[in-house]
Amino acid sequence: MKTVIYGSYGYTGNLIAELAANTDSDILLSGRNGRKLEEQGERLKLPWKVASLEQEDELDSILKDAEIVIHCAGPFVHTWRPMMEACIRNRTHYMDITGEIEVFEGAAAMDSRLKEAGIMAMPGTGFDVVPTDCMAAFLKKELPDATHLELAFRGVGSAVSHGTAKTMIENLGSGGAIRRNGEIMAVPSAYRTREIEIEGKYVHFVSIPWGDVSTAYHSTGIRNIIVYTAMPPKTAERMKWLYRLRFLFKMKWVKNWMKKKVDERPPGPDEDQRKNGRTIVWGEARNGDGRTVQAVLETPEAYRLTAETAWLIRDRIASGEYIIGFGTPSSVYGDQLILKIDHTKRTMKENNSRG
Repeated sequence: MKTVIYGSYGYTGNLIAELAANTDSDILLSGRNGRKLEEQGERLKLPWKVASLEQEDELDSILKDAEIVIHCAGPFVHTWRPMMEACIRNRTHYMDITGEIEVFEGAAAMDSRLKEAGIMAMPGTGFDVVPTDCMAAFLKKELPDATHLELAFRGVGSAVSHGTAKTMIENLGSGGAIRRNGEIMAVPSAYRTREIEIEGKYVHFVSIPWGDVSTAYHSTGIRNIIVYTAMPPKTAERMKWLYRLRFLFKMKWVKNWMKKKVDERPPGPDEDQRKNGRTIVWGEARNGDGRTVQAVLETPEAYRLTAETAWLIRDRIASGEYIIGFGTPSSVYGDQLILKIDHTKRTMKENNSRG
């Protein structure tokens, strides 16, 4: 089954391509930069072909005989739609590694067209949002009448890739998002904070517009959802202050200047950080009577995990295990999916949080 990895020479795309190169799968590397593709293709001994997202004929040429595309070229808010339209035209299953709410909601809105084409679209097949989506489904199973869901995560010993940083820059002027009574609501940055005990120590968390605000609802039906990330209190206060200047971060020249600064930094976590880093995911579900259940999940470092979960889901699709239409990781593969990755562990937790 032929698989196209688009944006394969980006930081995370390259990690996925390296996994693919160690299999006997039929792989095509693609993107718009021929020089980078040629270097990567020679290094990994994989075929490659240039294609621009702005050119339908070029996208059709790489997808016409492909069964799956793993789309890795972000920020996905700008790139998902032309790739998904090409997948519909060519009847190619769509995967990506986004965490952007707009992409999940947009893909869900295309469900009927995906079904007509006989394909599955599953955005968020990496760290965004496999571990948190599986946590949401697990908590829903433990508390079937849950009305509220809160998720949080903390990276240990890692760093941020260029692609992730640029996506964050794209969203700087947008504030936050939560789900309330079934509807996604825009809220200020750092709208909510919470202190959660992680590995015996209380850690400060702040709400962010993470993909699960969309996907956890589609996976579980829980109508009230907030997602947090670990952040020192002073940084959270600075985040609130910057929100007041959000008009500035919506200016194209400001975004471009910040992105150039990102390019001056290392491209992402180094090999040692990917090997030794960890991520802690916490979750809590609550029902109308005030009963709560909590759990903690420990996974490998986020970018390493993204490559492994994306390829795991690709293998599931290649073996014929998929639905037709829009799907989330846990709605298609269950809450145990994340536990298929080595060095992951999930445990129930006593309610020890503040705020």
